[in-house]
Amino acid sequence: MRINLDRIKMLAARLKTKPADVVGLDIARSGVKAVRAKRGTDGTIALIAADILPAILLPGKPGEAPVTAAPFSLPKNFACRYASLAVTGENAVVKLLNFPGRSDSIADQLDEKVVEGLAVENAENYRINYKLLLESHGKAESRALAVAVPDVEAAGAVMLLPSGIPVPRSVELSGLAAMTAFMHGPGETHADDTVGFLEFGAAVSFFAIFHKKTPVLIRKFDVGSVKVLEKVRSSLGIDMATAEGILADGSFDISQQMGDVMSGFVKQIMVSRDFVERRENCRIGKVYASGGMTRSRDWLAEIKSAFSYEVSLWNPLDTMKVERDAFPERLKGHESRFAAAVGACLATLAEETT
Repeated sequence: MRINLDRIKMLAARLKTKPADVVGLDIARSGVKAVRAKRGTDGTIALIAADILPAILLPGKPGEAPVTAAPFSLPKNFACRYASLAVTGENAVVKLLNFPGRSDSIADQLDEKVVEGLAVENAENYRINYKLLLESHGKAESRALAVAVPDVEAAGAVMLLPSGIPVPRSVELSGLAAMTAFMHGPGETHADDTVGFLEFGAAVSFFAIFHKKTPVLIRKFDVGSVKVLEKVRSSLGIDMATAEGILADGSFDISQQMGDVMSGFVKQIMVSRDFVERRENCRIGKVYASGGMTRSRDWLAEIKSAFSYEVSLWNPLDTMKVERDAFPERLKGHESRFAAAVGACLATLAEETT
């Protein structure tokens, strides 16, 4: 009798339990943003709890010695079976790679091509993965989103939950996790358009352009709120806590300091935008921004003055049903900071059974 192994594998996959309750942890120097979400029997995803927990700084340099951190203790309302983790990735590499040939014709070469395309030194010090995207322009060309995260950073995140529950299920970059949340929200609304997405983090920021829901540009920048705060602190001769207060309430004009930090970042975005619009024959209609810095009036003014189109803030919690008392009253106005944690949850709850 001939055994159909493909059929057996398919049936086995269907028997695996699909996660329905997960906590997303965005591990960052500005605090660990935690979100617990559940998927109901009707497919609806609900927010059960959210909070900002004490910051954790993970080792992040490739080849750096691992650091044994104390196990991370989650409040009881975050107790569930699985955890999806997001890390900053200051030393991570993210690229959209184009390969000649269709994906089915170069499948046996893709792993090698991705590693070559990422061009990281000592690839053994990284965790590398990629996802094939739509074959572009109808040509014999394939595109992949490739990521290399320092192994010491990914392993450090996993070891924060060494035993018991929740069990680590995935590790990804916070910027890409935020994009997942965006694609479940505004990205879905603009499924037939070209839109930009800006996630401005504490140490790392991402800018992406989506054309009909497919990423045509993803860029990672080593600039974030920490550099802005340091500029304000040093120029005004104040401590960091006061600088954070000024940035939040707009009590001082810090447009000069903001411009000093942001000018190079904005110029690079403009160059990328112009290149993509010409290459893809498209026009960006709108840009959405998220991250803690979006609460700053001066930051928003700087971004809006640089772009020649509308810049809008968005709430990542709008991608799910928010249960009563799930989001603390003291964090109202900080919803944008949870984009990566929400995205990490959505990626797990919406994933295909594997």
